[in-house]
Amino acid sequence: MTETAKMSEFCWNELATSNLQGAKDFYGNVFGWEFLDIDMGDMIYTKIKRNGNEFAGIWSIPKDKQKEIPPHWISYILVEGLDKALEKAVKNGAAIVKPATNAGDFGRFAIITDPAGAYIALWQSLTA
Repeated sequence: MTETAKMSEFCWNELATSNLQGAKDFYGNVFGWEFLDIDMGDMIYTKIKRNGNEFAGIWSIPKDKQKEIPPHWISYILVEGLDKALEKAVKNGAAIVKPATNAGDFGRFAIITDPAGAYIALWQSLTA
């Protein structure tokens, strides 16, 4: 996640794709983005960089989930406490799509829809 994000601001963007290499080729050629693959054990997570600044990531949608999960971009909002943020969001009309989930030692995230149905992710960093 970006180090310059402040609480309640967008801190990360993420692409879910069924064609990782195709995405790298497209965004690399069009925008000059650079990519760093990280082996997460059960998957490869690709960080996106430009001018030395990490600002987004890419993950491959598993083949058995590609009919359920379309390729998409999602943005993350930095929150101090994920559980409290989820509670507040639900009280204000959000629906939880993916409950609080650990992302290794890096943080915790959840995905919600706002009252109009737009998807957004919440991120709580576990690193300083």
